[in-house]
Parts: sequence; C-alpha cells; structure tokens
Amino acid sequence: MKKIAVAALALVAAGAAMAEVTSANIVGYTTATLSQQWTILGVNFTAVDGSDLTIQNALPYVDGMTKGANATVADQIQIQNASGTYDIYYMSNGKNAKGQSVSGLEGKWAKSGTTTATTDTVTPGTAFWYGRYDATAPLTIKVAGGVSVIASYDKQINVAWKHIANPYPTDLPLNDGIPYVNGMTKGANATVADEIQIQNAAGTYDIYYMSNGKNAKGQSVSGLEGKWAKSGTTTATTDSLPAGKGAWYGRKGSTDFAFTVTRPYTIE
Repeated sequence: MKKIAVAALALVAAGAAMAEVTSANIVGYTTATLSQQWTILGVNFTAVDGSDLTIQNALPYVDGMTKGANATVADQIQIQNASGTYDIYYMSNGKNAKGQSVSGLEGKWAKSGTTTATTDTVTPGTAFWYGRYDATAPLTIKVAGGVSVIASYDKQINVAWKHIANPYPTDLPLNDGIPYVNGMTKGANATVADEIQIQNAAGTYDIYYMSNGKNAKGQSVSGLEGKWAKSGTTTATTDSLPAGKGAWYGRKGSTDFAFTVTRPYTIE
C-alpha cells in the first residue's frame, strides 16, 4: 500500500500513483481527455474542508464544453440514482426556454427541467456519464478538490447494473480495493459471475469477473477463488480502477448487498 503524508499539494493524477509529500493538507486534481461521446467518470475528491463537492466545483466549465438552454442541446452529466435511473444536468448557456438571460446561470450546471444553477453535491465514489453534445474534437476536463482521508467507502449494489467509481485520486487495485463479500456471485467466467466493466480509451470495456477458483475445465486454480480475474483468463488480476474513472458493476444475483472500497494509501 502506498504511504503518503498529509500535505498541501497540487496533484495531477491522470491514472498515476500519488507521490509522497509533506505539510498540512492534500489537495489536487485529476484530468481526463474525452474522445468519446459518452464516458464514465468518477468523483474522487472532497471539498477542501472535507465536505462533499458541489457539482459546480467538481466539474467547472472549460473551453470545449457545449452550453445550451436544455440537456438536448448541451453537454450533460447523468448520475445514477437509487432507483437505477438518472438525474440529468446540462451545461447552461444562461438562457431560459424563452431565450431570456438568467442571472448566475451561464456556464453553470442546471438540473434538467430547471433554469437555475444546481447546488446538488456529489460524494467521492460517485460515478457519472459525461455526454458530449459535440464530440468532434477531444475534450480535457479536470476534477479538483481535497484528497479524502476516510479509510473506506461503502457502495450499495441494489440494481442489476450499478455505476461505481474510484473514490480516491490513486489507482485502485481491484483485488485489494474491492474485495469479495457475501452477496457477490462467483463463477468460472463473466457470463455466470458478478462482473466489473471498465471503459477503456477505445470506448469499449475491459471486463473482470468474480472467480469461483475454477478454470474452464472445472479444475481448481491456486489463489483464484474469490478474486477478480480478467475475462478470458484464469488468474487473479493485478489491474486497477484508475483514478477519476467510473465503471459498471454487473450483479448476477437478485439480492442487494454492499461492498467496501478500501483506501489504497495510508495517511501520516
């Protein structure tokens, strides 16, 4: 496990490991370059005071985003809610449905169906779709804030397909950070076992399954039972959920359960 000292730091964490530092508080940012129309991202910072980030502060406007009067003509973010549907926010051009200017709205996220800048917040580990209205050129965005000192976060799996995200600004090894718990379904491949799907640079997915310790011939494989393995392999993976990334958790069972995402570094 990485060891860091609590520090005042501008940290660039684009899938890279966190450096060891010294001082008072840790702050930083992760960057992501979006080349697809739809990308799964994740919130991995708090506000500097440790509270939840507002959506406005988590993802401020940058050049390349498309502003509009509603979600059909603007960039949008979609956050999965407890029912498995989505709360949608759009990047506003400052206008209401009648084309009139609204004070304080331009360049802000507004909830779909409203014309006010949202004050909604997001916790570390919140995954979201970022939908680009115009995806003809890559867009680089930044999520910034304070580094969480919380030792772990619980994630409830209550639908068949759940958005999850890495709540920390360092890569999260799947087998250390998301360990097996009762309620997960083990199997010999991704068609019969719980799975995690991580979107890659091509816009497709790298798939991992929760193994029952068996290979395709039903033979036991040492060290594999209760571990995540990449689809098509029978070895416990060393791959990680990158900083700033979200993923799909695919549940094969019908019973809700929760797992605990463990902090991949220590704080001194």
